[in-house]
Amino acid sequence: MNSFAQEKPEDKDTTTTVPDSLIFWKKGAKLNLTVQQVGLTNWAAGGESSVAIGGGIDGFINYEKDEILWENAAQIGYGVIRNGGGGNRFEKTDDQVLLSSKYSQKFSEKVLMTSAINFRTQMDRGYKIENIPNSSETRRTLISNFMAPGYLQASLGLTFRDSKKGYTATLAPFTGRFTFVLNDSLSKAGAFGITPNDKVRSEAGISLRGGYQKDIMENVKFQTNFNLFSNYEKFPNTVVNVEAVLNLKVNDFIQSNISTQLIYDDDVIVTRSDGSQGRDLQIKNVINVGFVLGF
Repeated sequence: MNSFAQEKPEDKDTTTTVPDSLIFWKKGAKLNLTVQQVGLTNWAAGGESSVAIGGGIDGFINYEKDEILWENAAQIGYGVIRNGGGGNRFEKTDDQVLLSSKYSQKFSEKVLMTSAINFRTQMDRGYKIENIPNSSETRRTLISNFMAPGYLQASLGLTFRDSKKGYTATLAPFTGRFTFVLNDSLSKAGAFGITPNDKVRSEAGISLRGGYQKDIMENVKFQTNFNLFSNYEKFPNTVVNVEAVLNLKVNDFIQSNISTQLIYDDDVIVTRSDGSQGRDLQIKNVINVGFVLGF
């Protein structure tokens, strides 16, 4: 009698192999939306009704393999507010376009040779509400527009980083900074430090750029970024741009952040709240609570 043994099927390998070209890429993005509405009717304490809406997107895509590191980031934000009734204008409260690309060659995990390009501008017109002298009325004066100003900074230098401690800094003795004012009226007025009627101003200097981030506690993260530039012709006068952000995560869809940005540029004349003009520190404080979608 012949006996037949049941053959055991061979185990199949169900592991999916990820192509090497994808392993070295990391990418991500975050879309946020904030809405605020205040309605007042016969409110004894006074005040005005208001509607505010804002949103933005932050994204990055990085590549790292062996001695090569390529980092790219984009940040776009826009917000408006309307005080009072429906007949009033919406005025913008936030408007920024930030793009950066940084290519590095590693000497070690902590020291890299880096070339970088950073670009900053806004999308919409910006106005200053001013009081008309000897009158109770106000006027809207155009003070900015798309590519007015626009800033392009290209640099070559050394990066020092410590991934465990969360800091990075790039010292670039070879830095070019270009200021664009493509609006005719602002260009004619010599806004943002350019020569009147010129469209572009170029500078050569040294820059220090970097950042630091730390998880303070669960769902609370602190992050700061800075960009310092000094024109060799005006050294040590320095353009300062520093931003600090405290991110508070409620859950995967609701988050809050508190941010402060400080800018000082010796070539920019600002109009102060009292109507006087001169060089001064620019400060922006923002508190957002809204919906966040990560992908």
